[in-house]
Amino acid sequence: MKKVILKLFSFYIKSSIHVAFSVVSLALISLRVAHCEPTANLLIFIFCCALFAYNFVKFFPVVMEKKNENFYNPIFVLSLVCLLISLYLFINFSLLTKIILIIGGALVLFYTLPINNNFSNLRNVKGWKVYLVVATWILLTVGVPLVSNSVFEKKLFLQLSIIQGIYVFVAILPFDIRDLSSDSRNLNTPPQQLGISRVKTLGYILLFLNFIFSVISFGLKSPMTISEFVSFSFLAYLLKKSHPNNPKYYSSFWVEAIPIFWAGFLYLIL
Repeated sequence: MKKVILKLFSFYIKSSIHVAFSVVSLALISLRVAHCEPTANLLIFIFCCALFAYNFVKFFPVVMEKKNENFYNPIFVLSLVCLLISLYLFINFSLLTKIILIIGGALVLFYTLPINNNFSNLRNVKGWKVYLVVATWILLTVGVPLVSNSVFEKKLFLQLSIIQGIYVFVAILPFDIRDLSSDSRNLNTPPQQLGISRVKTLGYILLFLNFIFSVISFGLKSPMTISEFVSFSFLAYLLKKSHPNNPKYYSSFWVEAIPIFWAGFLYLIL
């Protein structure tokens, strides 16, 4: 029984189901703050879109290099189903939503696919990796949910983009610390540039400034600010404990779980 549970849990993480729930959770936060009721189609689309995008980024190089021993057929089937669902739901979105999604899709493609003979993809352009990830998350977790609202609030879009963008940037740091020994030096990730100790300090400062920005934007006693304080504190703790030899699922489960907790807490108190 224990082996079955561990196998299912491993599939849950490797298939990007967990990270897709995290993306949906950040989208739910945007919708809640905008006082917009989420629709099933929107949430299903964001989930499927995130799952396919993450698996495409992870497994496309594996497929191209024909390293089939590392390729999981159930994940391929799940990803294909999510792609088809995403394409079906994409048809009914507004023009502005489609434009945002096309931009996000282009970033994912350029992040993964070779552009020319000089370098393989944008992921391998020195220092770009983290900012490309942040940009794609913001488009899907802030842009798409707010554009789906009947009244698009530019100020709220900017506020949530800053808050979630900084959050995602800091949440990536434990992953970059974990991969410090395996990442190519050409990636020029924050831990490679600053070292583990300094990059952790940078993360703490960014989370603190993010909290102050939330206080200015929504007020000290607002549910958004309160939920942020708890979630940011948890992220700061996990960042503090991050090192290259963390347990297997330290980042891929616990760090990725924070948006799920954040959204649940926000909906509970708002």
